[in-house]
Amino acid sequence: MKTILLFSILFCIITIPAIGALSDADLDKIRLIVKDEVQSGITTSETRMKSHIDDKIEGVRSSISAFKWVIGILMGVIAILIAAIGIPLSLMAKRNPKDNEQEKQIEELRQELAELKQHPVFSTGVQL
Repeated sequence: MKTILLFSILFCIITIPAIGALSDADLDKIRLIVKDEVQSGITTSETRMKSHIDDKIEGVRSSISAFKWVIGILMGVIAILIAAIGIPLSLMAKRNPKDNEQEKQIEELRQELAELKQHPVFSTGVQL
Protein backbone atom coordinates (compact mmCIF):
# COMPACT_ATOMS: atom_id res chain seq x y z
CA MET A 1 0.00 0.00 0.00
CA LYS A 2 2.89 2.30 0.76
CA THR A 3 4.35 1.67 -2.66
CA ILE A 4 1.08 2.51 -4.39
CA LEU A 5 0.82 5.74 -2.44
CA LEU A 6 4.43 6.57 -3.20
CA PHE A 7 3.98 5.92 -6.94
CA SER A 8 0.77 7.99 -6.99
CA ILE A 9 2.55 10.96 -5.42
CA LEU A 10 5.48 10.54 -7.79
CA PHE A 11 3.20 10.51 -10.85
CA CYS A 12 1.34 13.58 -9.59
CA ILE A 13 4.64 15.43 -9.15
CA ILE A 14 5.73 14.49 -12.66
CA THR A 15 2.47 15.77 -14.19
CA ILE A 16 2.54 19.16 -12.47
CA PRO A 17 4.64 20.83 -15.24
CA ALA A 18 2.26 19.45 -17.90
CA ILE A 19 -0.64 21.29 -16.28
CA GLY A 20 1.11 24.63 -16.75
CA ALA A 21 -0.10 27.31 -19.16
CA LEU A 22 0.85 27.40 -22.82
CA SER A 23 3.49 29.83 -23.94
CA ASP A 24 2.99 32.34 -26.74
CA ALA A 25 5.14 30.27 -29.08
CA ASP A 26 2.95 27.24 -28.43
CA LEU A 27 -0.20 29.26 -29.12
CA ASP A 28 1.31 30.60 -32.35
CA LYS A 29 2.13 27.08 -33.49
CA ILE A 30 -1.42 25.97 -32.72
CA ARG A 31 -2.81 28.96 -34.60
CA LEU A 32 -0.66 28.19 -37.66
CA ILE A 33 -1.70 24.54 -37.64
CA VAL A 34 -5.39 25.43 -37.33
CA LYS A 35 -5.07 28.13 -39.99
CA ASP A 36 -3.40 25.71 -42.42
CA GLU A 37 -6.06 23.05 -41.81
CA VAL A 38 -8.89 25.53 -42.27
CA GLN A 39 -7.27 26.95 -45.41
CA SER A 40 -6.80 23.48 -46.92
CA GLY A 41 -10.43 22.63 -46.04
CA ILE A 42 -11.64 25.82 -47.72
CA THR A 43 -9.53 25.10 -50.80
CA THR A 44 -10.87 21.56 -51.19
CA SER A 45 -14.42 22.81 -50.63
CA GLU A 46 -13.99 25.52 -53.27
CA THR A 47 -12.60 22.97 -55.73
CA ARG A 48 -15.53 20.62 -55.21
CA MET A 49 -18.01 23.49 -55.49
CA LYS A 50 -16.43 24.75 -58.73
CA SER A 51 -16.53 21.29 -60.30
CA HIS A 52 -20.17 20.87 -59.23
CA ILE A 53 -21.12 24.26 -60.69
CA ASP A 54 -19.25 23.47 -63.91
CA ASP A 55 -21.16 20.19 -64.21
CA LYS A 56 -24.48 21.99 -63.71
CA ILE A 57 -23.58 24.67 -66.27
CA GLU A 58 -22.63 21.99 -68.80
CA GLY A 59 -25.98 20.27 -68.21
CA VAL A 60 -27.84 23.52 -68.81
CA ARG A 61 -25.82 24.15 -71.98
CA SER A 62 -26.68 20.72 -73.33
CA SER A 63 -30.36 21.32 -72.52
CA ILE A 64 -30.26 24.66 -74.30
CA SER A 65 -28.60 23.14 -77.37
CA ALA A 66 -31.27 20.41 -77.48
CA PHE A 67 -33.95 23.08 -77.14
CA LYS A 68 -32.39 25.06 -80.00
CA TRP A 69 -32.43 21.92 -82.13
CA VAL A 70 -36.13 21.35 -81.45
CA ILE A 71 -36.92 25.00 -82.16
CA GLY A 72 -35.04 24.74 -85.48
CA ILE A 73 -37.08 21.70 -86.50
CA LEU A 74 -40.33 23.45 -85.55
CA MET A 75 -39.35 26.51 -87.55
CA GLY A 76 -38.64 24.28 -90.55
CA VAL A 77 -42.04 22.62 -90.24
CA ILE A 78 -43.72 26.02 -89.97
CA ALA A 79 -41.86 27.22 -93.06
CA ILE A 80 -43.01 24.15 -94.99
CA LEU A 81 -46.62 24.73 -93.88
CA ILE A 82 -46.47 28.37 -94.90
CA ALA A 83 -45.06 27.40 -98.27
CA ALA A 84 -47.69 24.68 -98.76
CA ILE A 85 -50.59 26.96 -97.86
CA GLY A 86 -49.32 30.43 -98.69
CA ILE A 87 -48.08 29.84 -102.22
CA PRO A 88 -51.38 28.44 -103.56
CA LEU A 89 -53.33 31.20 -101.80
CA SER A 90 -51.10 33.89 -103.28
CA LEU A 91 -51.47 32.34 -106.72
CA MET A 92 -55.24 32.32 -106.36
CA ALA A 93 -55.21 35.94 -105.25
CA LYS A 94 -53.10 36.99 -108.24
CA ARG A 95 -55.32 35.28 -110.77
CA ASN A 96 -56.26 37.16 -113.88
CA PRO A 97 -58.89 39.83 -113.20
CA LYS A 98 -60.62 38.72 -116.41
CA ASP A 99 -61.34 35.40 -114.73
CA ASN A 100 -63.07 37.23 -111.89
CA GLU A 101 -65.10 39.28 -114.35
CA GLN A 102 -66.08 36.16 -116.25
CA GLU A 103 -67.15 34.48 -113.04
CA LYS A 104 -69.30 37.51 -112.19
CA GLN A 105 -70.89 37.45 -115.64
CA ILE A 106 -71.56 33.73 -115.37
CA GLU A 107 -73.22 34.23 -111.99
CA GLU A 108 -75.39 37.05 -113.39
CA LEU A 109 -76.43 34.88 -116.33
CA ARG A 110 -77.33 32.05 -113.95
CA GLN A 111 -79.51 34.40 -111.95
CA GLU A 112 -81.21 35.65 -115.09
CA LEU A 113 -81.77 32.09 -116.26
CA ALA A 114 -83.29 31.18 -112.90
CA GLU A 115 -85.65 34.16 -113.16
CA LEU A 116 -86.62 33.20 -116.68
CA LYS A 117 -87.35 29.65 -115.66
CA GLN A 118 -89.79 30.91 -113.07
CA HIS A 119 -91.87 32.87 -115.67
CA PRO A 120 -93.80 30.85 -118.26
CA VAL A 121 -93.39 31.62 -121.93
CA PHE A 122 -96.78 32.61 -123.48
CA SER A 123 -95.90 32.59 -127.11
CA THR A 124 -95.08 28.87 -127.46
CA GLY A 125 -96.92 27.59 -124.47
CA VAL A 126 -93.85 25.64 -123.35
CA GLN A 127 -92.45 26.16 -119.96
CA LEU A 128 -88.80 25.73 -119.30
